[in-house]
Amino acid sequence: MVFWTSNQKPYLLDPTVLVDSPVPIFKSLGQIAKENVWGSLIVLIFLLSTLLLYLYKKKISPIEETKETEPEIDPFTEALKEFNELSTSTPRPKAKPFIFKLSEILRLYIERQFKLQAMEKTGEEFIQEISIHPLLRKKFEMPLRDFVQRGDRIKYSAENFDSKELSSLLDSAREFVCEAQKDWEEKQRIDEERLNAEKALNSPSS
Repeated sequence: MVFWTSNQKPYLLDPTVLVDSPVPIFKSLGQIAKENVWGSLIVLIFLLSTLLLYLYKKKISPIEETKETEPEIDPFTEALKEFNELSTSTPRPKAKPFIFKLSEILRLYIERQFKLQAMEKTGEEFIQEISIHPLLRKKFEMPLRDFVQRGDRIKYSAENFDSKELSSLLDSAREFVCEAQKDWEEKQRIDEERLNAEKALNSPSS
Protein backbone atom coordinates (compact mmCIF):
# COMPACT_ATOMS: atom_id res chain seq x y z
CA MET A 1 0.00 0.00 0.00
CA VAL A 2 1.31 3.45 -1.00
CA PHE A 3 0.73 6.40 1.28
CA TRP A 4 0.96 10.00 0.03
CA THR A 5 2.63 12.41 2.36
CA SER A 6 1.21 15.85 2.97
CA ASN A 7 4.31 17.61 1.67
CA GLN A 8 3.99 16.25 -1.84
CA LYS A 9 3.55 18.91 -4.58
CA PRO A 10 -0.11 19.31 -5.60
CA TYR A 11 0.50 19.20 -9.34
CA LEU A 12 1.81 15.69 -9.02
CA LEU A 13 -1.69 14.64 -8.03
CA ASP A 14 -3.12 16.08 -11.26
CA PRO A 15 -3.43 13.19 -13.70
CA THR A 16 -3.62 15.63 -16.66
CA VAL A 17 -0.09 16.86 -16.04
CA LEU A 18 2.07 14.31 -17.73
CA VAL A 19 5.17 16.28 -18.75
CA ASP A 20 6.54 19.82 -18.43
CA SER A 21 5.90 22.23 -21.37
CA PRO A 22 9.00 22.29 -23.60
CA VAL A 23 10.99 25.52 -23.87
CA PRO A 24 10.99 26.71 -27.50
CA ILE A 25 14.41 26.35 -29.15
CA PHE A 26 13.84 28.62 -32.19
CA LYS A 27 12.49 32.19 -32.26
CA SER A 28 10.53 33.79 -35.05
CA LEU A 29 12.02 36.62 -37.11
CA GLY A 30 9.50 38.99 -35.54
CA GLN A 31 10.71 38.12 -32.05
CA ILE A 32 14.36 38.53 -33.04
CA ALA A 33 13.69 41.89 -34.71
CA LYS A 34 11.71 43.09 -31.69
CA GLU A 35 14.48 42.14 -29.30
CA ASN A 36 17.20 43.76 -31.46
CA VAL A 37 15.36 46.81 -32.79
CA TRP A 38 18.15 49.31 -32.00
CA GLY A 39 20.89 47.12 -33.43
CA SER A 40 18.88 46.59 -36.60
CA LEU A 41 18.25 50.33 -36.89
CA ILE A 42 21.98 51.13 -36.59
CA VAL A 43 22.88 48.56 -39.24
CA LEU A 44 20.19 49.93 -41.56
CA ILE A 45 21.44 53.52 -41.14
CA PHE A 46 25.02 52.40 -41.82
CA LEU A 47 24.05 50.58 -45.01
CA LEU A 48 21.95 53.53 -46.21
CA SER A 49 24.80 55.99 -45.53
CA THR A 50 27.26 53.78 -47.41
CA LEU A 51 24.91 53.60 -50.39
CA LEU A 52 24.38 57.38 -50.47
CA LEU A 53 28.13 58.01 -50.22
CA TYR A 54 28.79 55.61 -53.10
CA LEU A 55 26.16 57.27 -55.29
CA TYR A 56 27.51 60.74 -54.47
CA LYS A 57 31.09 59.80 -55.38
CA LYS A 58 29.89 58.14 -58.55
CA LYS A 59 28.02 61.31 -59.50
CA ILE A 60 30.91 63.77 -58.96
CA SER A 61 33.72 61.58 -60.30
CA PRO A 62 33.07 62.47 -63.99
CA ILE A 63 33.23 66.18 -63.07
CA GLU A 64 36.57 65.70 -61.28
CA GLU A 65 37.96 63.71 -64.22
CA THR A 66 36.93 66.51 -66.59
CA LYS A 67 38.69 69.08 -64.42
CA GLU A 68 41.85 66.96 -64.30
CA THR A 69 41.96 66.57 -68.07
CA GLU A 70 41.43 70.25 -68.81
CA PRO A 71 44.76 71.78 -69.87
CA GLU A 72 46.09 74.59 -67.72
CA ILE A 73 45.89 77.96 -69.44
CA ASP A 74 49.20 79.72 -70.07
CA PRO A 75 48.43 83.44 -69.58
CA PHE A 76 51.17 84.60 -71.94
CA THR A 77 50.27 82.27 -74.81
CA GLU A 78 46.58 83.03 -74.40
CA ALA A 79 47.20 86.80 -74.43
CA LEU A 80 49.27 86.64 -77.63
CA LYS A 81 46.61 84.52 -79.27
CA GLU A 82 43.90 87.03 -78.32
CA PHE A 83 46.03 89.96 -79.57
CA ASN A 84 46.51 88.25 -82.94
CA GLU A 85 42.81 87.47 -83.28
CA LEU A 86 41.89 91.06 -82.45
CA SER A 87 44.42 92.55 -84.85
CA THR A 88 43.37 90.33 -87.76
CA SER A 89 39.62 90.43 -87.16
CA THR A 90 37.67 91.41 -90.26
CA PRO A 91 36.00 93.79 -90.22
CA ARG A 92 37.89 95.46 -87.38
CA PRO A 93 35.59 96.31 -84.44
CA LYS A 94 34.70 99.93 -83.90
CA ALA A 95 36.81 102.00 -81.51
CA LYS A 96 34.88 101.42 -78.29
CA PRO A 97 34.37 97.62 -78.63
CA PHE A 98 37.98 97.34 -79.80
CA ILE A 99 39.44 99.09 -76.76
CA PHE A 100 37.15 97.23 -74.36
CA LYS A 101 38.39 93.91 -75.77
CA LEU A 102 42.01 95.06 -75.77
CA SER A 103 41.76 96.17 -72.14
CA GLU A 104 40.16 92.84 -71.22
CA ILE A 105 43.03 90.87 -72.78
CA LEU A 106 45.64 92.94 -70.97
CA ARG A 107 43.94 92.83 -67.59
CA LEU A 108 43.22 89.10 -67.83
CA TYR A 109 46.91 88.44 -68.50
CA ILE A 110 47.91 90.51 -65.46
CA GLU A 111 45.31 88.84 -63.25
CA ARG A 112 46.37 85.33 -64.22
CA GLN A 113 50.11 85.82 -64.31
CA PHE A 114 50.61 88.22 -61.40
CA LYS A 115 47.63 87.20 -59.24
CA LEU A 116 46.15 90.70 -59.11
CA GLN A 117 42.48 91.62 -59.05
CA ALA A 118 42.42 93.46 -62.36
CA MET A 119 39.20 92.62 -64.18
CA GLU A 120 36.70 94.30 -61.85
CA LYS A 121 38.74 97.43 -61.15
CA THR A 122 38.25 100.93 -62.48
CA GLY A 123 41.17 102.45 -64.35
CA GLU A 124 42.46 104.26 -61.27
CA GLU A 125 41.99 101.21 -59.02
CA PHE A 126 43.83 99.10 -61.59
CA ILE A 127 46.82 101.46 -61.56
CA GLN A 128 46.85 101.42 -57.75
CA GLU A 129 47.13 97.63 -57.85
CA ILE A 130 50.05 97.95 -60.27
CA SER A 131 51.76 100.59 -58.10
CA ILE A 132 52.02 98.25 -55.10
CA HIS A 133 53.17 95.18 -57.03
CA PRO A 134 56.93 94.76 -56.48
CA LEU A 135 57.66 93.61 -60.04
CA LEU A 136 55.25 95.67 -62.13
CA ARG A 137 55.70 99.03 -60.43
CA LYS A 138 59.40 99.30 -61.31
CA LYS A 139 59.07 99.75 -65.05
CA PHE A 140 55.43 99.26 -66.01
CA GLU A 141 53.42 101.64 -63.86
CA MET A 142 53.84 104.64 -66.16
CA PRO A 143 53.28 102.75 -69.46
CA LEU A 144 50.15 101.13 -68.02
CA ARG A 145 48.90 104.44 -66.68
CA ASP A 146 49.31 105.92 -70.17
CA PHE A 147 47.51 102.93 -71.70
CA VAL A 148 44.59 103.26 -69.29
CA GLN A 149 44.24 107.00 -69.86
CA ARG A 150 44.30 106.65 -73.64
CA GLY A 151 41.88 103.75 -73.48
CA ASP A 152 39.46 105.60 -71.19
CA ARG A 153 39.52 108.55 -73.56
CA ILE A 154 38.33 106.26 -76.34
CA LYS A 155 35.78 104.43 -74.15
CA TYR A 156 34.07 107.49 -72.74
CA SER A 157 34.63 110.17 -75.36
CA ALA A 158 32.44 111.16 -78.27
CA GLU A 159 35.49 111.72 -80.45
CA ASN A 160 36.20 109.62 -83.50
CA PHE A 161 39.45 107.68 -83.46
CA ASP A 162 41.20 106.30 -86.51
CA SER A 163 42.70 102.85 -86.89
CA LYS A 164 46.21 104.23 -86.35
CA GLU A 165 45.39 105.15 -82.75
CA LEU A 166 43.86 101.72 -82.15
CA SER A 167 46.86 99.95 -83.69
CA SER A 168 49.17 102.01 -81.48
CA LEU A 169 47.31 100.91 -78.36
CA LEU A 170 47.36 97.30 -79.51
CA ASP A 171 51.12 97.46 -80.06
CA SER A 172 51.69 99.01 -76.64
CA ALA A 173 49.58 96.32 -74.95
CA ARG A 174 51.42 93.52 -76.77
CA GLU A 175 54.78 95.10 -75.95
CA PHE A 176 53.86 95.33 -72.28
CA VAL A 177 52.84 91.66 -72.14
CA CYS A 178 56.07 90.52 -73.80
CA GLU A 179 58.28 92.65 -71.54
CA ALA A 180 56.37 91.73 -68.40
CA GLN A 181 56.62 88.04 -69.32
CA LYS A 182 60.41 88.32 -69.65
CA ASP A 183 60.67 89.93 -66.23
CA TRP A 184 58.33 87.35 -64.72
CA GLU A 185 60.33 84.44 -66.16
CA GLU A 186 63.57 86.02 -64.96
CA LYS A 187 62.17 86.37 -61.46
CA GLN A 188 61.01 82.76 -61.52
CA ARG A 189 64.51 81.66 -62.55
CA ILE A 190 66.17 83.70 -59.78
CA ASP A 191 63.72 82.43 -57.17
CA GLU A 192 64.31 78.84 -58.26
CA GLU A 193 68.09 79.26 -58.09
CA ARG A 194 67.82 80.80 -54.63
CA LEU A 195 65.58 77.97 -53.46
CA ASN A 196 67.98 75.34 -54.81
CA ALA A 197 70.90 77.08 -53.10
CA GLU A 198 69.04 77.13 -49.78
CA LYS A 199 68.20 73.44 -50.13
CA ALA A 200 71.85 72.66 -50.84
CA LEU A 201 72.99 74.58 -47.75
CA ASN A 202 70.41 72.89 -45.55
CA SER A 203 70.98 69.37 -46.85
CA PRO A 204 72.62 66.90 -44.36
CA SER A 205 75.59 66.27 -46.67
CA SER A 206 76.61 69.95 -46.80
